[in-house]
Amino acid sequence: MKFLFFPMPAHGHVNPMLPLIQELVSRGDEVVVYVTREFEAAIRHTGASLRLLDDSLGIPPSFAGMPGLAGGSGQAMKKAMPLLMGLMRRSLHATPRLVEQARAEQADCVVYDPMAVWGRSAGKMLGLPAAIFQTSFGLSHSPTIQNAMRANMKGPPPPSALLAIGRLLLTSEVMHWRHGMPRMNPQSAFTSVEDLNIIPVPRAYQPDAGNFDDRFLFVGPSVLPRNDRGDFPLERLEGKPVLLISLGTTPMNMRPDFYKTCFEAFRDTRWQVVMACGKGLDPATLGPAPSNVLVRQHVPQLEVLERARVFLTHGGMNSTMEGLWHGVPLAVFPQFADQPLNASRVTGLGLGTTLSAQDALDPKALRETIERLDTDPGYRTRLAEFQKELREAGGHRRAADALQKFAAARRGGARQKAA
Repeated sequence: MKFLFFPMPAHGHVNPMLPLIQELVSRGDEVVVYVTREFEAAIRHTGASLRLLDDSLGIPPSFAGMPGLAGGSGQAMKKAMPLLMGLMRRSLHATPRLVEQARAEQADCVVYDPMAVWGRSAGKMLGLPAAIFQTSFGLSHSPTIQNAMRANMKGPPPPSALLAIGRLLLTSEVMHWRHGMPRMNPQSAFTSVEDLNIIPVPRAYQPDAGNFDDRFLFVGPSVLPRNDRGDFPLERLEGKPVLLISLGTTPMNMRPDFYKTCFEAFRDTRWQVVMACGKGLDPATLGPAPSNVLVRQHVPQLEVLERARVFLTHGGMNSTMEGLWHGVPLAVFPQFADQPLNASRVTGLGLGTTLSAQDALDPKALRETIERLDTDPGYRTRLAEFQKELREAGGHRRAADALQKFAAARRGGARQKAA
């Protein structure tokens, strides 16, 4: 069978799909992935074919320059909304061309991230079986999450965001009448539902899990080597308690104030600190790093987590699941989007703790939090129990089984109708 994958071109959205793509290829299926050039090497490594999208369909570079975007509050989301709405509008304009390109593939099934507007449209416009790969929680049937998101926004969007939403809705209506594209609105990226919805978290982690019917498959994370070590000196971590610090790969990780606090908090302590500051920040701008702190723009996260005792993270779903998979207690300093929800879930399940902005920028409080996570045996006991949930969820193999069965059944049904 031939599958078309449409991820949102961002690390937190592409990386969770890679094991599933690789599994399908290993089973002899043909997989084509539509993505920007930034992810070309990762896709080729899976054995899948690649169709390059224009770089304008990725996260806007202007995110990096937005003052006050980081910080973990609803204000950050409000500031980002005009840019996100602009990205959706560009996506709508690009969709007719991409759909025609996809039509020529003569595929059997579409798999899309709801935030990839062109993927959702391709499934509808081509009449192909379409499955969702949701890279975070299932949102459509979770009032807990929906209420938390509304509360985090703290009031209505600013005028600039309302204007951007209005322009998006107008563009959607125009594209619907001109090209037959399905109408969309900002909620579509979070609440779309198909007959198969793959969610890479275990059911025990999903709020309001009982509301989700058998269309939703909670497969948990798939953690496979990414071959991204480069020249990172893993040998320097041997025999030392390792603390991994990373705020992820989006522009919200540009927090020099936080990284400098970490320097002060862990200087000359027992910890070997590994810090990823992101590609948008030159480590040299942070000043001289303490001798026990390794700072890189990028680190091989999975290989470091294999050696880590504590993970200080922003709480993106990918990083959260990878930390829990390795049984590492999490200190979550949320910045944006679903990260406050992950922080709440991790803390509520006793798998780690949430850091307020005040504590994250206080060297003493930060150091004490990390020490408590490392020395309280309750965390590791609960993590060991939760690891069973992660592994028993089935991961990419269970997702591939379901996707092949889904595509074969829908293809057979379509042939019967045609006959």
